[in-house]
Amino acid sequence: MESILKLKNSIRDICRKQDEIITPILRFIWSLIVFMSIQKIYGYNDLASKPEVTILLAVMAALLPDGFMFFMAGVVMALHSFSVSLEVGAVFIVLFVIIYCVYIRFFPKYAYAVLMVPVFYVLHIPFAAPIVIALVAGLGGVVPAVCGVALYYFSQCAAEINHLLATKSNENEIEAVKQLSSVLIGNRDMYTTMIAFAVTVLTIALLAKLTFNYAIYVAMGAGIVVNIIGAILAGFIMSEDVPMDMVVIGSIVGLVLAFILRFGQGILDYKHTERVQFEDDDYYYYVKAVPKIDSEKKKHVAE
Repeated sequence: MESILKLKNSIRDICRKQDEIITPILRFIWSLIVFMSIQKIYGYNDLASKPEVTILLAVMAALLPDGFMFFMAGVVMALHSFSVSLEVGAVFIVLFVIIYCVYIRFFPKYAYAVLMVPVFYVLHIPFAAPIVIALVAGLGGVVPAVCGVALYYFSQCAAEINHLLATKSNENEIEAVKQLSSVLIGNRDMYTTMIAFAVTVLTIALLAKLTFNYAIYVAMGAGIVVNIIGAILAGFIMSEDVPMDMVVIGSIVGLVLAFILRFGQGILDYKHTERVQFEDDDYYYYVKAVPKIDSEKKKHVAE
């Protein structure tokens, strides 16, 4: 464990010293993954699908605020949607504007959480998304998780409509319009996933806020259980079959990623928990301080 902590501290120190270089590189990698995922689930517009366009957008997103990446991702998805049909593009614009105005406009720092869901779908581990989002965004991750599901299922609807419109006929155009309306109104699979994701994020976020020892780890463990049970119950309520292999594998991967993130944030040393009490003219304050395990600090104390 001590050698792992030393490695983590070394990586942390390098990141702090080279922050101006490393942060843009990491943002570029994440942005590139996002735009490549969009091309994977859409891919109808020739201009937006060009690799050089994808790389250029990733470079711009790496150097600009998170809200810009979300906006550019929306522009790219809109181009693909309009390439399918005018109706699909119009509906996407309405959906995107609703997501932006209701949430992203006020909480731009959570824009990445919305885009995380389609990325996990492309990686075939969608049920890892709510566990990771809950850990990094807390209660604020509920809405982004649900919005991300809506964006992904809209892309699936666009794919079906594009297939129908490949053969020009009035019947297929009528069927395409029906498909478009069903994705927003009658798509039980989408609502099932939304419920399961929301319940998982809420459970993990609420348990992680509690003050008992190892609350964060209990929250992560409970998250995988709730993720599986929530998916089953949501499927039962909505009368929809749930792909259990995808749920279980995604939950396990999400738990592993959650532990990695938790380790990066710091391992808590509950044996040396301190409770501090102080007061001012109006209140008494009770503070519980749990230190993080740090091999370097231990070494300095020992010296």
